[in-house]
Formats: sequence, structure tokens, C-alpha cells
Amino acid sequence: MKTKFNIIFLIFFPLSIFGQGELTEEQILEDFTIFKEILTIGHPSLYEYTPKVVWDSIFNSFEQKGVKEAQTPNDLFKSITSIAENVKDGHLNILHPKIDTLPTMFPVLIKFIDGKFYSDTDDFGIPVGSEIISIDNKSSQIILNDMLKYAPSDGFNLTKKHLQIEKEFGILHYYEYGIKESYSVKYSTPDGVDKITDIASKSFESIGNRYPSRNSHFALYHQDVNRVEYFKNRIAGKWPFVYFIDSINTAVLTVNSFGLDPKEFKSKLIDLFREIKKEKAESLIIDIRQNVGGYRINAITLFSFLTSKPFKQRIFESAITDVLPHEKYLVHTLSDYTEFFKMYFNSAKKEDGRWILTEDHLQAEMVPYKKTFNGNAYVLIGGNTFSAASAFALSAKNSQNITLVGEETGGAYYFHTGQFSALYELPNSKIMVRLPFVKIDKYVSDKSVPKGSGILPDKEVTLTIEDLVKGTDSQLDYVVKLICKK
Repeated sequence: MKTKFNIIFLIFFPLSIFGQGELTEEQILEDFTIFKEILTIGHPSLYEYTPKVVWDSIFNSFEQKGVKEAQTPNDLFKSITSIAENVKDGHLNILHPKIDTLPTMFPVLIKFIDGKFYSDTDDFGIPVGSEIISIDNKSSQIILNDMLKYAPSDGFNLTKKHLQIEKEFGILHYYEYGIKESYSVKYSTPDGVDKITDIASKSFESIGNRYPSRNSHFALYHQDVNRVEYFKNRIAGKWPFVYFIDSINTAVLTVNSFGLDPKEFKSKLIDLFREIKKEKAESLIIDIRQNVGGYRINAITLFSFLTSKPFKQRIFESAITDVLPHEKYLVHTLSDYTEFFKMYFNSAKKEDGRWILTEDHLQAEMVPYKKTFNGNAYVLIGGNTFSAASAFALSAKNSQNITLVGEETGGAYYFHTGQFSALYELPNSKIMVRLPFVKIDKYVSDKSVPKGSGILPDKEVTLTIEDLVKGTDSQLDYVVKLICKK
């Protein structure tokens, strides 16, 4: 069971890290130039948030100054990550070169609340809910600002960034500040007592084994004493499942992933909605807070069980290149881009160097299922709600008869990139770049939402320190109490 759990935990932490060998200025410039050209030739929304004149300044600054300051893959990784953040694209990922052995790292499991870090467990003598004031005399606010670049997000969204930093805090702290044998941690207990303690660096495996103990997984709220099994089934489990709150005649459908075989996913949903109907549930809560996306058709299928009329998701898709740049440095693609482009954009029109497709290939699938849920529906969303899951949340938002509760999604409201992505490896540093090549402009019913936002909840509910200490799922609890009132 231990091996299986470790495999589950690897989902949350990147296992690849950079080597420390020095690079020549020529090698750094070569890798940077490849990265720059991949970005400028292929990224379909490069100038949406950052104008070309600013990009030119960013690139020139590194080529004139940054290339001389960078000496290791670590230095180059930090620079490229900082530069990539200006794209504001959650699908653009900068990944570390792989090595066989991970270092020990900062072991306290962190929860982000109201701009501050709090301990999410009772480990190392630090009570759960204690504010982490500083680590090695560096304030938590400075640490957060230093780490933001490692967490890509759509637009100006911060909820996704904060959740990723929580999950990967130990390895991100290592990326930013290097390896240490121990850490001096200043914290303030929930009772307001300031303390300082030294904590030894711990292995990746030991941190992973403690991950299910997080109070913010809400095992206490569900009265489940086996936190490992609870985590595996409710948090890390991929297949949708349903449970019932009989006291309010409500079904809770948890959908943690859309990255599942579409036929099996639909078959599973049919069974679950049949069960929901059998139990005569009057209200339905759909929890997609852990859903980072997957196959778009699965998001469409799920929404088809909730709507009584055809719906729409996209207004157009576009690309700026019909061939992949720097193909010799490709590591992986799901298909040949040239063939994909010919097939997918065969009816597209080219305008100002951009191929624009106004036909949605999946529009015919966006119709109600023959037996839909007709009761009150609520959707729980948050920063992890991304990509296809964010598209589902937007469909619910557009419908105007489904209530969204929680926090802003990690996926953008008006557009995102995806559909086709390619993974590159820079030849000298071995840094990897995953780049999307298609921009998707979405159908929205409310055009007053500020650009750069995610899908906003109808009712924002955030975790408080008291919720963290008690292990209360405040977002689910809000909906439960709302239904009770009705």
C-alpha cells in the first residue's frame, strides 16, 4: 500500500530537478534563443497581456545582461520561468531537468489563507493553524513573492498559484533558495504566542507520507478517521463518485478529473445519475475543486446531464503557425502537428497571420442527455479548477440557473490556450518547455467580467483559520446550510 500511495502523491509534486553543472555563456544564450523563438513563433496569445514592445525589452534585457549573470541550469531556469510568467498562461509550463535523486527539503505542510502561510498539520511541534511568519529570517511574504513565478496561471488569477505553491512548497523552496540541512522557523500559534524552532530537512518520501494528514483535506468534516484512505478515495481518486446527505435529500457528485476514457466516463455518469434518481435527491452538489481538466468531451458530457437545452462553449479557435518551430528539440507530442493542423484547421480562414476556426468540432455533442437532473444544482469551484474543468464551470455560469460556490477558478473566463501542446527540451540546460499552440476564445453570457479573471463564483466562500483548525469544509458546508434553509 505504501508504494501505491507514493505513486498517488507524485501527482502533486514535480519529480524533475536541475543539475548544478555550470554552462558557458554561449550555451545559455543558445538555450534562451530556442526558448524565445518557440515562444514568439508558436504561442497563440503571447501579446494578450504583455505588449510586443514590452516583450522586446524583456528579451533584450536578458540577452544583454541576464545571459552574463546566469551560470547554471538553476539560474537559467529561474530566468526563463520569470519570463514565461509574462505570458500569463496556465498551460505554458517550464519544467526542470531530471536527476535520479531528490534532495531533502523544507517539510512543513503549508496552507495559504488571506495572504499568509499556516501550518496544515500538527507536525514538528507546530500546532495546526499556526501562522508561519518567517523561514530562516526571510518573511513569508517575500518567500511567496519569490515563488509565484513557479506557478503558471491564466491571466491575473492567484488562486491556482497559491494552491500549487501549497502543494509544492518544499521543492519550490529548494529551487529558489537551495538545499539546507535545517530551517529556523518563526511561527505564531493560534493562541497568538510567537515561537521559533529549528526543523531538520526531510526526504520527499517522508513529506509524501504525511500529505494525507492535511486538515485542509477535510477528513474531520466527513468524520473519517483513516486519513490515508480518505485521501486516496476522495482527493486523489480520479473516477467520479457520489454520496448522499440524507438529512437534506441531497447528492454530492465529486468529479476530480476529466482525464478519463470518454466512453467509460459517460457510462460511469449514467450509473451515478441513475443512482441519484433512485435516491430521489432534490438537490445536487457537483464538486470539481480538485479537477485540473482533461478531455473536453467529458466536461460536455457532464453538463449534458444538467441542462434542458443545447449549449455553446466556444466562439472560435486560432493558431499562428502551421508548423512546429525547432522540431529537433521536441520530446513529445500527442500527434503530428502538421497533420493535426491540416485536419483541425482545414476550414479556417487566415487573417493577419492567424488561422481562425469558427466551427466548434464538438458543437453537435452539446445537447441535453435524455434524462437530465431537474432539481437544484450547485457547483463547487476553486483554484485547482482548470482547463476542461473550468470550461464546465463556465457552462454552468452561462446557464444562470446553477449556483457556483467557492473561489475563482484557475482557468480563464474569456479564453485559454491548449488543444495541442508540445514538450521541448533545451539542449544544454535540459530545461523542458511545454507550449500550447491553439487559442480558444470562449462563449460567455456576461461580458462585464474583467479580462484576466477566472470563472467567478456566485458566492465566494474562502477557508478561515478556524475552518483550518477544525478541518471544516466551509464551501461544502455553506451549500449544505443554504439547502437546509430552503
